[in-house]
Amino acid sequence: MSCSVYDAVRLEQRGIPTAVVGTIPFVDEALEQARVLGMPDYRIVTIDHPIQLSSTDELHARADRAIETILSRLTKQFRS
Repeated sequence: MSCSVYDAVRLEQRGIPTAVVGTIPFVDEALEQARVLGMPDYRIVTIDHPIQLSSTDELHARADRAIETILSRLTKQFRS
C-alpha cells in the first residue's frame, strides 16, 4: 500500500482526487506515511483482511461495500 499512499498524496496535493484501498491491519502505517508526506488528514478506504484467500464472490462483496466511498472520493470537487 505504500506506493499507493505516496502516489495518492502527491496527486491530492495537485488537486486530483484519489482513493487508496487497503486492509485494516495496514491502515495505521499508511496513515503515518500520508502524515510524513504532508497530508495528515488523508483517509484510506478500508476493506476486511485478509484478501489473498478470499473467493471471487467474497472479493466482489467487499468491493460492493467499498464502492460508494471510492466513488465519492474520486468524484469530489477539485481543490486548489
